[in-house]
Amino acid sequence: MQFSEHFRAMNTDIDIVIGSPEAPIAAFVETRLLFERQEGRFSRFREESLLSRLNRGETTDDPWLGTALELAIEAHGQTGGLFNPMVLPALARAGYDRSFDLVAGGAPAGVEVPSPSGCLERLTGGWRLMAGSVDLGGIVKGWTADLAVEHLETHFPDVFLNAGGDIRCAGAEERKPGWKVEVDAPAGGIAWAGSVQGAIATSSTLKRRWRTDTGGTAHHLIDPRTGLPALTPFAQVTVRAESCTWAEVWAKAVLIGGDEGLALADRYGLAVLALGPGGERTSIGEW
Repeated sequence: MQFSEHFRAMNTDIDIVIGSPEAPIAAFVETRLLFERQEGRFSRFREESLLSRLNRGETTDDPWLGTALELAIEAHGQTGGLFNPMVLPALARAGYDRSFDLVAGGAPAGVEVPSPSGCLERLTGGWRLMAGSVDLGGIVKGWTADLAVEHLETHFPDVFLNAGGDIRCAGAEERKPGWKVEVDAPAGGIAWAGSVQGAIATSSTLKRRWRTDTGGTAHHLIDPRTGLPALTPFAQVTVRAESCTWAEVWAKAVLIGGDEGLALADRYGLAVLALGPGGERTSIGEW
């Protein structure tokens, strides 16, 4: 039998399906607590989060923060800088300086986004921020999905988790190969439908958008090369990978980098489906 659970965390919908002979209530509770604790650790909107303490200049020795920063620095290197955790000042300047449901305006301007290697220092007593401000919103959700499913699959053979479009799964859906997933197209309809094993993540410029104080529109994906919301030929990018951490990172990197990001992903052998605003398709890998 398969049982499902739904809750909200990290300002998004979380859906879990577990194959089990009886309702896995404890597993659902553990998963919810994991997401809530991760949000408590890494939300930039909570004053006592590990991330906020780091951004205030405190030296923070915590293994969760250390792992998240190491992943973010690795992602920065892999993507040629298209993924950059130092975009927080540019996000704030564009208007995303509060929880998204409260965003109201902003005046985007080119803010220099430095390399994390020059801003973050690992000391004997923990991590210290030497310059700038850190935002880990582009990696923590996918990483948490990985942590949840990797734990759950030690107890249950079939697990599916969807965290706002960041999907990680193990096993199969009712003895069928993998899990059936549909990716919506930005102009409506279905862009892709198929079976997934491992992970798939989608990033879009169309969902988290707002009207700026200057009368234009902005979105939450900052191009570190300009410090502005990315100008990209793609409205939506979907990436398939073994882990949700890297599917999420590369979906954002390709969306921000456009053709440059797509070429870089191709060199890594990734499966990428990029869609233009009208549904124009560009893909690499097997789809």
